[in-house]
Amino acid sequence: MNLNDFQNIEFGLALFIDDEEHYIRIPVDDTVKNSLVEMRTEFYNQFDNGEEEPENFSPSEKYAGTERLKANPKEDYLSSIRELYDINNIPISNLDLSEAAESIGYYFAVFHNNNGNRELAIKRPSQFKGLLKKKNKLVRWADDTLKVIPDDVFKLDQDFDFIVVSDDRINILHPAGFILISDMHEQILQSAVESATQLTQRVTCVNFTALTSFISHSKRAAKLVASIKSRDDLERTSIKKLKNLCNVLRIDIQEENGQILPSENHILDFLYVLDRRQYDIDITDLQPEIYVAASRKQIR
Repeated sequence: MNLNDFQNIEFGLALFIDDEEHYIRIPVDDTVKNSLVEMRTEFYNQFDNGEEEPENFSPSEKYAGTERLKANPKEDYLSSIRELYDINNIPISNLDLSEAAESIGYYFAVFHNNNGNRELAIKRPSQFKGLLKKKNKLVRWADDTLKVIPDDVFKLDQDFDFIVVSDDRINILHPAGFILISDMHEQILQSAVESATQLTQRVTCVNFTALTSFISHSKRAAKLVASIKSRDDLERTSIKKLKNLCNVLRIDIQEENGQILPSENHILDFLYVLDRRQYDIDITDLQPEIYVAASRKQIR
């Protein structure tokens, strides 16, 4: 795609001032718009380089620097991304970028396609913040002499971290940038109690209500709960099979009124099981070996 394939392209910054997030739009000419189109093209050169559908993003997963993933912006922990995507009129600013360099969290581009669709592409700055701080220290070759560049200077990156393509689809290429920009860990922790309550209604054989105090104070537990909640097979959980697996993995549980409750020391282990991360290997004459998968992919 090239510049002619878009009705308009807007460029903006997310600024973090006094712990509050502010969005500003900065006018750009066609040269910058062309560069943003090139970043989008490079993003899709990598993202579309595969025959399989990208995997769903999971908050509890550990990812490599570059992965083909997808996410739904309607997830509770993606509210900040969803809110930015829904903004139609971001105010224009003539801000001195060098003075605001320390406040820049990320930059974004809004692509208005000729077909009426709109995409929000976001990138965590890797270079231009440093350049903004070097005002009057950068030089260029002109007229056979080196001259200082007095203006604010920043450099766009090669591609975007992720692109919101619709109100129910995010394409992700760089998970670390996606995680940092969305601030999902803090949002997940804040919504942990509500998430546990929702799980209680979906997995009636587990007493999640009794786990809320632990979950609301543990980022790891909160991320596991968010990941578990995104599964579409929770209602089919078998209490018999779950109890048997906990017994095999030596996870201390008790049953009361038809509900399972892990002991306080085994809450994380129990959540690992529900998130399909704890498993055993029994191929020796010794006790079975029990592991937790930092990353997992179902093969059958």
